[in-house]
Amino acid sequence: MFKYLFAMVIPVCIFIYTLSFMRWAGRKSGAVASVSAGALAIISLLVSGATLWRVLT
Repeated sequence: MFKYLFAMVIPVCIFIYTLSFMRWAGRKSGAVASVSAGALAIISLLVSGATLWRVLT
């Protein structure tokens, strides 16, 4: 379990960075860009988490 949590550090950092981009895109480009970036952030975090869970446990 500790390996999984340690391995999830990078995907969580990417998730946080993408959420920051989502806020920026929302101010510059509008709601569609913001929602798209948010969806991409959530999907990438879930896929990374599922893949790492399967590999490490």
